[in-house]
Amino acid sequence: MVRVREYQRPHTMEEALLLLQREDAVPLAGGQQLLTGESRELGTVVDLQALGLDDIGMKGERLKIGAMVRLQQLVTASHGCALLGEAAQRDGPITYRNAATVGGTIATCDPLSCLLLSLLVLDAEVEVQYVDGVVTVALDKLLDNPSRWLQNGLITAVTVIPVTVHTAMTTVARTLRDRPIVAVAVRIVRQGEHCDLVRIAWGGVAKHPLRAYAVEQALSGQRLDDALIETTGASAVAELQLHSDFRGSADYRRAMVAVLTRRALWEAWLKAA
Repeated sequence: MVRVREYQRPHTMEEALLLLQREDAVPLAGGQQLLTGESRELGTVVDLQALGLDDIGMKGERLKIGAMVRLQQLVTASHGCALLGEAAQRDGPITYRNAATVGGTIATCDPLSCLLLSLLVLDAEVEVQYVDGVVTVALDKLLDNPSRWLQNGLITAVTVIPVTVHTAMTTVARTLRDRPIVAVAVRIVRQGEHCDLVRIAWGGVAKHPLRAYAVEQALSGQRLDDALIETTGASAVAELQLHSDFRGSADYRRAMVAVLTRRALWEAWLKAA
């Protein structure tokens, strides 16, 4: 079991940030990562539940989701953004979703999180609170270097474009209830017969979910067809440094990324028609 030397439950953001400045302090959101796993001892655990970070609502033209919003809240009330609800449901069983939080999911950079994939294609921006103010950072930049953004800061919210259509998510797993081996999320904005905007995110291919920038750039402004998707996808996938594990080999992952990307692109393209 995890042994905690000191437990704190602050009621203000100022108090929480002050506590987190301690060298041995760690934030506690849903506890799915912090309080599970191997036996170890923790110093000061700072419980974030009393900070009022569990609201969902519109902020201008973007949907703002508090860091302490549980994944199950997105499943039951995705506020018109169906992709978020679908992705959150795929991240684990209801017992997990009732505890796990949006902020915690972002902070762990889980490479197999479908929720992170959906946030990436919805151009998510993360609000990080520091002692001297708030900084907004694009989710893809945070995932690429989490220690830079989170070492002295606390995730308070994430904002996304509340898209209701032209998105798709495809996965492959050993069983329907298992975590994905590879997952792909896509968003397309269609202008007539051409892609005005394309967002593609891959999961299960690196230490954190990735945006497929090369493929997005190659497809932007183009009319989709199988040859174009095959050519651009193959070149991008070939550059991935994939790994093998008990879920699947590197070669299998490489093949599945290409297949799932093609499926998701066509699904989103037809939805956007």
